[in-house]
Amino acid sequence: MSPKPNILFLLSDQQRADTLGAVNPAIRTPHLDALAASGTLFTSAYPPTPVCLPCRASLMTGQYPSSHRAAHNNAALRMDYSPLVAEVLRGAGYYTHMIGKSHVNPCHLPGSPEANPRIHLRDYWRTFRGPWYGFEHADLNVGHSTEAHACGMHYGVWLEDRGVDTGRHFGKTGYYDYGAWDLPEEHHNSRWVAETTVRAMESAADEGRPFYIWSNFQDPHNPYFAPEPWASMYDPDKIPRFGFKPGEPECFAEKPPFYNETLRNPGDYAARYSHPEIDGPFNTSALPLDARRTQESAAVYYGMVSLMDKYIGEILAALDRLGMRENTIIVFSSDHGDLLGDHGFWWKGVFPYEECINVPFIASWPGHIPEGRRSDALQSLIDLAPTFCAAAGAGRHPSFEGVDQLACWQGGAGQARDCLTIEERPHDGPFNQRIFIERDYKLVYYSSFEDGELYHRRDDPHQVRNLWKDPSHLARREGMMHRLLRDEINRRAPWRPVYR
Repeated sequence: MSPKPNILFLLSDQQRADTLGAVNPAIRTPHLDALAASGTLFTSAYPPTPVCLPCRASLMTGQYPSSHRAAHNNAALRMDYSPLVAEVLRGAGYYTHMIGKSHVNPCHLPGSPEANPRIHLRDYWRTFRGPWYGFEHADLNVGHSTEAHACGMHYGVWLEDRGVDTGRHFGKTGYYDYGAWDLPEEHHNSRWVAETTVRAMESAADEGRPFYIWSNFQDPHNPYFAPEPWASMYDPDKIPRFGFKPGEPECFAEKPPFYNETLRNPGDYAARYSHPEIDGPFNTSALPLDARRTQESAAVYYGMVSLMDKYIGEILAALDRLGMRENTIIVFSSDHGDLLGDHGFWWKGVFPYEECINVPFIASWPGHIPEGRRSDALQSLIDLAPTFCAAAGAGRHPSFEGVDQLACWQGGAGQARDCLTIEERPHDGPFNQRIFIERDYKLVYYSSFEDGELYHRRDDPHQVRNLWKDPSHLARREGMMHRLLRDEINRRAPWRPVYR
């Protein structure tokens, strides 16, 4: 029997699917392109929810937010939650290590283990190394680029040990600011993630165990800042144009009212909504940025991706140096996308555009996953739990709610899915959204509205023509709603104990 494969899961933060050089010649990601050439690039990959905290909680549990209940960024995954993917893999003999951005607890609520003041208690983080949500080992941070809380936890210890004055480089910018960061690249969080990941792989090799390492990069999430030369790498005039698409914003009249209400109230989280069941701002905003500043922001975002790619290359080079590449499953993806000014909006959540929900997805495993292949087979990140455990021979825990994609990754006939669901519940109130995707159509259902959204995915990629009320699409709409309801009813099977 061949040894169990290592599993290296690389996750970026808020990265659109179209920011890989393999699909967009305007951006340079040579190491991710090489990874795609060594495996399969999936172009129809989606998170179980398009928001940071609930998506990461889903990746830890293998469950949708409606099951694990950490449904938005002010929620929390219980510290004692079980079962967890890392627990299952540990039970199968795996060395488990979580590295980088955690964010399964609120980072702005006092008392949270991922909020001030705890994240800046250097003595605590010098001694704490796990366990953390089923992982034996943990090296953590939270936040994004220049934010004041982004220099905490284990990354903060690393910066302190290198003599970095964090007060000089962090906490000086606004949430939608952008530009060159005065933090030298040698102290950047992507370098810390790469360096820590290489040490973890070496530790697993020393212990003679297969590893499950989940490495979380903080980029390219806003604020959009990168050290030089990355901040100036891209000419704003030579990257794709961001903003309204033909027919926008006029077509918003055929969409739920929060589209125009957001547009009329620019500013970070500035919009307030007329519907009584929407009890706070969404994670998406309209921003007071003109066309030039939108392009400049996007150019820095591109630079952040290219900088991250450099350090992913260092991880992959170390994997080769350690002789582990041939028996390692590598998956690269992101927790959600970024509207980046497209359609007049920024960031993520609720607005069901592809820029927000379609994420990059690469799977590589030499000799097992076909090389240089591109596939439009539907992938949900909720499927990673059963797929990783199947590859590890760890069995499927009955609490996992995704499907095993291993045969699909390996190029087997057919697809593991013909549809998928994305959940979004931005607050504790009754407002709920479900996005239901089939090969050709996307349906958006709202618990608080009589009307919803329906689009043809290929004929109308920018979602200009809402087909919800189109009489010729009534049967399609009703059929998709029936499948969505069936999926919701059947998803959560009764819990059953697992005996080993």
